Amino acid sequence: MGIYRLVLASPRHPDARRLVARHVDPSWLKQRGYEIARSLGEAAAVWTAEASAGRPGLALRCRSGHALTIETE
Repeated sequence: MGIYRLVLASPRHPDARRLVARHVDPSWLKQRGYEIARSLGEAAAVWTAEASAGRPGLALRCRSGHALTIETE
């Protein structure tokens, strides 16, 4: 069983990603990501499959330019 990370990227500093949470259950991180997206004014965001650095993951993009991703460690 792996550990997953929820990471937030700001539109002002997309390369300075910030670790928001770590958890063994990716569905818990998905719910936390929805809460963060709603706090940023994005009520209709949907998780999509995205590969980063050759690893599969999930991404949630907000209209504000913020991006949340779930990655495995």
